[in-house]
Amino acid sequence: MRFNRLFFWLFYRLGTPPWEGHPLPQRLHELIEGPSALPSGKALDAGCGTGDTSIYLAQHGWDVTAFDFVQVALDRARAKAAAAGVSIRAMQADVTRVTVSDLGAGFQLIVDNGLLHGLSDEARDAYVRLVSAVAAPQATLLITGFEERERRGPRGISQPEIERRFAAGWNLHGHWKDPAISRRPDDPVYVYELRRR
Repeated sequence: MRFNRLFFWLFYRLGTPPWEGHPLPQRLHELIEGPSALPSGKALDAGCGTGDTSIYLAQHGWDVTAFDFVQVALDRARAKAAAAGVSIRAMQADVTRVTVSDLGAGFQLIVDNGLLHGLSDEARDAYVRLVSAVAAPQATLLITGFEERERRGPRGISQPEIERRFAAGWNLHGHWKDPAISRRPDDPVYVYELRRR
């Protein structure tokens, strides 16, 4: 985990990481602004980076808690939120160690734009335990990640793995390819929407 922290810290220190600056998932826009948009409430931005998702949600009336394990990213997120005139609760936390008492509970929306798909198997287990513990009944979980395959960077995640890992307590509501997010058409990004039972 120390290596991962250094790796991400270096990426942020050396400039703009490749995962920053891409469009937010189309499905997120539909859930927030579409004809059958979710009512605003408590949202968790897991692995928030520099806060684009958090800021977007706060601008639409959500009470946002965001976490990342890279302090440099969080500093940028706070500065961007202040410049946008919105308030977010941004905290430094490792998904494998953060607890419900740290984050709070009752989140109606949990958004992950690239956290789960880069984790080890053990860390994925911790992730599922955490989001399941902090989610409100009928919460929506939106996970964005690369398709599982050999590549440099995150290993990705498959639909069968999503279904297996979230079998206890969640239903897969839908999944979509989002071509606007990946800069490489041969390496697609998928968005998975799950609902807490």
